[in-house]
Formats: sequence, structure tokens, C-alpha cells
Amino acid sequence: MDELVNQILAKYQQRFFVVALSGSVAVGKSSFAEQLAEKLSNTGLDCQVVSSDHFLYTNQELTTAGIFEQKGFPASYHLDHLVGMLKAFESGEAQVEIPLYEQDFGDIVPDQRQIITRPNILIVEGVVALQLPSNQRDFSIYLDADLDHIKNWYLSRNIMATLSATDNPKSWRYQYRNMPLEQFKNLALAVWETTNQKNLDDYIEPSRQQADVLVHLDRWHQPDRLINQ
Repeated sequence: MDELVNQILAKYQQRFFVVALSGSVAVGKSSFAEQLAEKLSNTGLDCQVVSSDHFLYTNQELTTAGIFEQKGFPASYHLDHLVGMLKAFESGEAQVEIPLYEQDFGDIVPDQRQIITRPNILIVEGVVALQLPSNQRDFSIYLDADLDHIKNWYLSRNIMATLSATDNPKSWRYQYRNMPLEQFKNLALAVWETTNQKNLDDYIEPSRQQADVLVHLDRWHQPDRLINQ
């Protein structure tokens, strides 16, 4: 992580600076982004993280467009709105108001917005982060791991998140609270194969060529290799 921080600082030029961080579903982008932001903040810079999920189409928009099964694919994001946020910060705007996506709700929260204050360094993390135009990315990272590990993390994350939603009827996971574990595992893995694996193969994995650095994670989610591209 220290080497990665040093590379970012070497390119930082005392202006609004965007780090794009992408990788597979469940590879650990959010956690890695927060750890990286903390390291960069410890150098005295204001560093924040924004998830590209806040720019997803609403479930209603996805349904109307007939692409609900492609949620998470590039076509399901308002990438132009994400670019608009970055351009606003580049032009000197101090704050930008954007939508709010909640994982438990599984959708953009209606009638709620969040205010993002312009930092020195903004980490944009998400499966479409490297789909941003190259002139909107100052430094790009692709987070990688062995596929078997990613699928295990995906399954574990789904099981734990569903267990935590047992008493939350507002969560979209609540409907699975009484499903037998083996049946739930089979359902989750089926979703992986039909949606997440296709997204990885067709869109996410090809975007790795846009990265300045590839960071590989071991089975414990710890960086074990950093490859400059």
C-alpha cells in the first residue's frame, strides 16, 4: 500500500486529482478504497471516496429500459452524471449534490441526495470506474484476485448480508431469510454466473488495460503484488 501511495503522490500536482479504482464484484474495492484514502489523508491531503453505485439507474429506470438483469453493467449507470460531478470539481465547485444508493435498499433512495465536498484527491471506486474517459482519470488502479477467491468472497458476503437483514423487512434480502442455506448458495452462484461473471468477462476485465497499476490480493484480501502497466 505504501508503494501505491507514493506513486499517487508522485503524480499529484496540487490540484483536484481523481483516482479511479475498479475490479470485479466482491473483490473488495470499497474496503481497499477506504484504506487507501486513509493512507493518503495521513499525508495531510483531503482524500474522499465516492462509489459509482450512486450513479446507477433506479430500478424503475432499469425496468423501463428492459435492462434490469444488466444492473451493474456499464449501460446501467448514468456515467454522464458521474463525469459531470468530476467536471464541476475541476471547474472549482466547492460542493456537488449527487444521488444516494443504499445496498440494503438495493436502489437509489427516492427524494434523498448527498453533498460531496471537493477534496484534494477523490477516489472513484466501482466496477465502471475505468470506463470513465481517460481525461477524467489522473491515476487508475485495477484490483485483482484469483477467481476462486473472488467467488468465495462473493458467496460469504451474500450470506452474511442476508443474515443481517433477517429483521429488516425494508431490505431486498429479507425475502430470502427462510431459504435453506444450500438453496441460497445455489441461487447466489447462479446469479454470479449469469450476471457477475458476464460483467467481469465482457466489461470489467477488459478495462484493466486502462489501469496504471494492477494490485493483486491474496486469499486474505491483502495486497501481495503491485504491477505497473
